[in-house]
Amino acid sequence: MVSDSFKVLEIKLDWLQLFVITSLLLLPLLYEASNTFKYYAKFLLFNCLVMLAALVSIPLLLLRPKNVDNYRIWMGITSSILSVFSIKSEKRGLENLKSEKSYILVCNHQSSIDIIGMMDVWPEKCTGLAKKELLFAGPAGPAGWLCGLVFIDRVNKEKSHETMKETMTLLKDKNIKLWIFPEGTRNHEGAMLPFKKGAFHLAIESKMPIVPVVFSSYSEFYSKKEKRFGTGKFIITCLPPVKTEALTVDDVSSLSEQVRKQMLEVFNDTSLEATQSRLMVNGASSR
Repeated sequence: MVSDSFKVLEIKLDWLQLFVITSLLLLPLLYEASNTFKYYAKFLLFNCLVMLAALVSIPLLLLRPKNVDNYRIWMGITSSILSVFSIKSEKRGLENLKSEKSYILVCNHQSSIDIIGMMDVWPEKCTGLAKKELLFAGPAGPAGWLCGLVFIDRVNKEKSHETMKETMTLLKDKNIKLWIFPEGTRNHEGAMLPFKKGAFHLAIESKMPIVPVVFSSYSEFYSKKEKRFGTGKFIITCLPPVKTEALTVDDVSSLSEQVRKQMLEVFNDTSLEATQSRLMVNGASSR
């Protein structure tokens, strides 16, 4: 009876071992043969590594909770881990980010890959604005909270307004910068979505300048629609500050459109430049 049970167990183990071995053999083949499989596999790995970096960072972040200087720890660990993806950035206009005073940084939002560029240009004493749901997005949520990330409830307008008032006071009192994605959501289709007005209301009400930052298109190495996720390079352009001291709330819409127009022009120019640069490199390597 016992002998029969061991035989059944051995058969089950044999089938399990066969399944594991077969899967391990098939995965590399699928990875090379299917762009769709490669895309999802790399994207899953990317997000897992971001979560791993957050998890590893949390014990260090706990030493000084809700301190914006914690971003240096988290981003340093994340940058080291994500270097395996070989996605590089060319940085321009970094001098526009250097200031002892507060400002509102607005940047276009394409993908979770944005985190690579954010780590490359994140200013001193800066925090970010994120939707409340991200607080519960695995280890990254608590890590962001420990770094002083501002979570906003986009459903409850009254609470959202209260959070923004508290944030404005914090920025002024401690000379902290604030990173905002004015599109409000990721835009995978290129160009830029219409800007939401929150960042511009905050800038005008607090009389803080706006510093536009533009990430060129990732289309040469990444596309959600085409299921591509390769290696490559993009351009980050940090534009001069836009002053708001003389503006009133009546100027919010015109300011938003002015900044978006300026950023879109830079986005189109640098995206074309990045594409041409890649074509030149590919042409030279094929000779």
